[in-house]
Amino acid sequence: MRLPGGDLSTQLADRLNALDFTVEGVQHLLGPVPAAALDREEVVPASRVLARERSPLATIVKLFLLGETVDAADAEEASGLSTGDLQDLVVTDGSQVRALVEVAPYGTDQNDWWVASDWSSRRTGRPTAADHVLGVGGASTMLAQCTVRPDVDRALDVGTGCGVQAFHLAGHARSVTATDISDRCLQLAAFNASLNQISVDLRHGNLFEPVSGERFDLVVSNPPFVIGSPDTQRHDYRDSGLEGDAVCAAVVGGVADRLNEGGWCQLLANWEITDGDDWAAHTRSWVAGTGLDAWVIQRDVQDPASYVETWLRDAGEQRSGVYRAAYDSWLSALEHRGVLGVGFGLITLRRGGRTTPHQHFQHAPQAWRQPVAADVQRWFEANDAIAADPAGLLSRALRVAPDVAIEQHGAVGDSEPMMLLTRMSGMAWRAPIDAFGMGVVGALDGQRPAAEAVLAMAAEYDIRPEDALAASIPILRQMALEGFVL
Repeated sequence: MRLPGGDLSTQLADRLNALDFTVEGVQHLLGPVPAAALDREEVVPASRVLARERSPLATIVKLFLLGETVDAADAEEASGLSTGDLQDLVVTDGSQVRALVEVAPYGTDQNDWWVASDWSSRRTGRPTAADHVLGVGGASTMLAQCTVRPDVDRALDVGTGCGVQAFHLAGHARSVTATDISDRCLQLAAFNASLNQISVDLRHGNLFEPVSGERFDLVVSNPPFVIGSPDTQRHDYRDSGLEGDAVCAAVVGGVADRLNEGGWCQLLANWEITDGDDWAAHTRSWVAGTGLDAWVIQRDVQDPASYVETWLRDAGEQRSGVYRAAYDSWLSALEHRGVLGVGFGLITLRRGGRTTPHQHFQHAPQAWRQPVAADVQRWFEANDAIAADPAGLLSRALRVAPDVAIEQHGAVGDSEPMMLLTRMSGMAWRAPIDAFGMGVVGALDGQRPAAEAVLAMAAEYDIRPEDALAASIPILRQMALEGFVL
């Protein structure tokens, strides 16, 4: 596989920029409804809009986003390159060309990038190939928006795929290394890096093998975490070839020796939930011996049937003649392992340097309001402060975060409705609170120590001061960890 590089990729990037081939530019060209449909991988509305449109931007959208055949002359005019220069991006059939890979604009607050990847099964109507390279999807954007972003010397992306996590890292790391076991992933990641003029040290190999003996300040990974069966281990992007959830355990266990002091690791993971084994106990076994601070958040749980259907559908295998047999084999493998459900979530690790690390396991199924990276960093910082002085929150001038609202739930006429504090951004935590607690929160003005607010409410509710202070410490601790108070 040969893709344009060097001067050719620079010329192509300059042309795409000039055409405004960006997320906003495509939305403006198509209109809101066709653009939203395209985000769902439905191309018909966009194709209807562009049916008679031959502007250079329309040609690029047809070619690289809709997967349509276009005139070779139009493609050359739009891209500024000859079809020969475009090499493995397109295939020529007479006077017509079609794209062999999708090239999609991907925007952040700071950057407009393009990401080349293989066409999805929804576009091709066929099951995906074993070496299929995913583009930017829900999992990759979730990880990007959960990742803490301190300025660091060295960052590592384990299992880089198309390279998008590495590109995010390049914005705040002086050097970025990325590994992958798939040759095709590394080829497309190299093209994407060249197209976006981003420097990434790409290395071939499994997980941490290509960086043996090296250390980093930040490691991210969206590994092939799918818990498959021997009969379904055939997609590089989802299947590690290891049994069960061993690949996620391997990332967690392997990263401890790859982190500098104060270094971070964040990864998305799946884990098995088995009879007599709750999810927290299982993932606790992964982090217990690492010496790392850990915050493991379970976002979702799927039953075995739903899980298998999700991943067979994702690879387009419901269109194949082996769907029923693959479904049955996969369920049999999960049943053999005693899997009653599969958890999905975010694991954040940090080399904090303490004898007894913070290790916390939390179920958080609520709808997050991305980005949540600030909440992740706040949780670790609050834990550090609390560990240094467990009762110190009472002496701090705490204030209620600006995104906190109050909810009341009860029947009509209920004199004592249930009250909840709700974060309206970030991880959108919700916490039940009683009238005494609500009074304390209302008195946290950031001007006086929290203990004064607690004692004032204790007097109003006729509670012994020492009891009120003792009871408030765990409440304030949890509120500080979840960002209700700052």
